[in-house]
Amino acid sequence: MKAPYWIAGYEQFGELHGRKSKVKYECDGITFYLFSEDDIDKAKLNKICRYAKEGVLEILEDEELIPHIAARLNSALNLKNLLKNIEKYISVILDAEAVSILFFSGDHLEFFVTEGGASGRIESIPVPMESIAGTIFLNKKTMIFNDLNKEKRHFKGVDKAAKFVTKNIVGSPIFAGDIEIGVIEVLNKEGGFKEKDAKLLELFSNLIGRKIYSSLKLDEMKRLIKDIVTAITTAIDKRDNYTHTHSKNVARISVLIGERLGLSEKELEELEISATLHDVGKIGISDSILLKPGKLTKEEYEIIKSHTIIGADILSNLKHVTKNMILGALEHHERCDGNGYPYGKKNGEISLFGRIIAVADVYDALTGTRVYRKGMEKSTAYEILLRDTKEGKFDRRIVEILGELINEGAV
Repeated sequence: MKAPYWIAGYEQFGELHGRKSKVKYECDGITFYLFSEDDIDKAKLNKICRYAKEGVLEILEDEELIPHIAARLNSALNLKNLLKNIEKYISVILDAEAVSILFFSGDHLEFFVTEGGASGRIESIPVPMESIAGTIFLNKKTMIFNDLNKEKRHFKGVDKAAKFVTKNIVGSPIFAGDIEIGVIEVLNKEGGFKEKDAKLLELFSNLIGRKIYSSLKLDEMKRLIKDIVTAITTAIDKRDNYTHTHSKNVARISVLIGERLGLSEKELEELEISATLHDVGKIGISDSILLKPGKLTKEEYEIIKSHTIIGADILSNLKHVTKNMILGALEHHERCDGNGYPYGKKNGEISLFGRIIAVADVYDALTGTRVYRKGMEKSTAYEILLRDTKEGKFDRRIVEILGELINEGAV
């Protein structure tokens, strides 16, 4: 029986079939090695365990495995997650320490994301075309460099910034049809890289190139849209005497909370847009009310409250806006005890987006410095949210997650 492609290998009685990885699952004396935490499906693995014990489970050959992995990654939505998963799989398949993906940018290459020992430290470093990556890009072919001590083209600026020692490299250009978009480098294999490693990397690069290109272009479009949205909301924030980063802060905090709640990639993107635009309805409130220095009359306060309805109405007229995104703008002033606005909804009636953005909005409002007052300490603001949660205003789990993020220094 052939093992599923998401099993990198397994070990029984000290005998390894396939390859090891960092992600393991133990089952009745069998150690399974998986490519990702997402691959831990206990029901499936327990069933497959029987075949491993009987000695009839075969791990896919590398040439069989690569197309399966490429097909799986082609379903990814987010560019950064796509690249991280590419790096995760390739480092296991080639038994290497790290992987880097670089994109061509005019007259140089740039690191986008990295995995392994250099992870998270070299995204913004420009790499010259005289480097090894540049040589691979310009020659348009897969190349092996096993002795970097004798290689003058090795760009050491990345190693220095990342506190990482690169010993050997195999790299392949990334093409989308006739368009060369970058380079994938695999770093540090014990004993050096062989021709088989180069062929596998080239096969993978050929299979995944179009997906990387389309994801890159989609990501550029999303960033443009976000920039436009941010520009609009910044203008609205300034009208309301907020700091110019209020909407951006609320979006960032909301997404961090959403990640802890296990929201999908798509849901997190929707939540970010909804939170960024949560106050867009204030564009329909006149300056005489929005910027009034004194206490609002009852009638004026009712007009202010209408910004949630105006915002939801604006979003509902836009293409590709989902129900959740609209509800986030509509319900971020609703309270779980029914004393919020605009409709006085209670806990079970308020959407998850509405409950998340409500907490993020109040927290940033309390900690943000305004013209007329200094922002509160984070701990003080959190104590107020905890008190209000005990009184039934906010979702307890969401507030608890915010507390975790504060303690970790994430917000």
